[in-house]
Amino acid sequence: MDFNPSDEERVFRDQVSAFCSRKIAPRWVDIDERGEIEPQLIKDMADAGLLGVTLPEEYGGQGGTFTEAAIAGEEIAYSGPALSIAVLYLIQASWPYIVHRYGGEELRYEILPRIAAGEAVIGISSTEAHGGSDISSILCRADRLEDGSWVINGEKSMTSLPSVVEKMPWGGGWFLIARTGDPALKHRTITDFLVLMKRDGRLVEGISYKPWTEFARRGLDTSVIRFDNVRVEPKYVVGGVNSGFKIAMEGFNLARSMIGAVCVGCARWLMDQAVEWLRRRKVFGKPLASYQGISFKLADYAKELEAARLLSYKAAWMADRYYLRREDGVSLSDVALWGAMAKLKCAGLAVDLGEDVMKWFGGASYFKETPIFRAWLAAFSYVVGAEGAENIMRLIIAREILGREYVE
Repeated sequence: MDFNPSDEERVFRDQVSAFCSRKIAPRWVDIDERGEIEPQLIKDMADAGLLGVTLPEEYGGQGGTFTEAAIAGEEIAYSGPALSIAVLYLIQASWPYIVHRYGGEELRYEILPRIAAGEAVIGISSTEAHGGSDISSILCRADRLEDGSWVINGEKSMTSLPSVVEKMPWGGGWFLIARTGDPALKHRTITDFLVLMKRDGRLVEGISYKPWTEFARRGLDTSVIRFDNVRVEPKYVVGGVNSGFKIAMEGFNLARSMIGAVCVGCARWLMDQAVEWLRRRKVFGKPLASYQGISFKLADYAKELEAARLLSYKAAWMADRYYLRREDGVSLSDVALWGAMAKLKCAGLAVDLGEDVMKWFGGASYFKETPIFRAWLAAFSYVVGAEGAENIMRLIIAREILGREYVE
């Protein structure tokens, strides 16, 4: 057992960290305040090899590992702890891999090189207002026409990135989960599609959206999106018809294997802000760091941060073992289990740490000029529901430990 990163991983981290220090750290507050990630920054990330880390080289990617993707996610989140940029990154590091794994050749060659080149992005369109995390209850329909193409109708309540897609030079769209049969059959009549809102610089007809007003992570928009007779060619089906539920769950599990590292990067930044503040802030003639009520709590957070970091990298390592090394004895269930553990642990830690750092900063933390709140609230998005709420993570963990037949 060796906890040291390889030479290649150390070099990769240094390169990503240097890029983030130049391109992200000086502007993350402005991005969060304005509520916009410029396409040029996305292009810069692509040029630095950050939008195709997990994609094979034949599709313009880096042919890297999920561990390397987690390394990059941590560094991006550390330099931009409002997490908008990190979230955009991890979506491109996980869901395009699912398209590569289950999509047809024509679809792969059309979209994946453009994601890797920073010309297109994809988001997720799964959640509906009536069901939340219950993907098996979705109602948005895809009906097949006689020529084999599909028509999609319905509404999704929380879809990521539509305004970003609209501004990209080529375009992009979403990994969309739709109903393709009797709703009473639940997960057995679900099919996955890659639905483009913009293709080759032109918007597709029949798609409209209205962004929510988010109080954090504001560089990305999450929107209510409506599909009205949106025609989709057969090549945009990802996987088999009526076999989309397991594929979609695989995508969420893979994303969670990197979410932990993103939350660790956010928590690392919060910890560094705390250390600097506690050393220089004096109360009653002594630095705050000298009071054991604070310094001991900081010590506990340092312990928890290290534990969370190890857990996040184990989740990414499990994904490597299953997808890239194809090791015997490692299953999708392992990726699901460790990804859920990492997300549950790391997001909760970042939120708890952020709250205490706000308290340590005192009244100064309650003003926009002190950006602690941006990181704290950004991490909160992963506690309340993004990629699955906390109790969904507990359900996944309990099922894997106790057995599905014991846990409803």
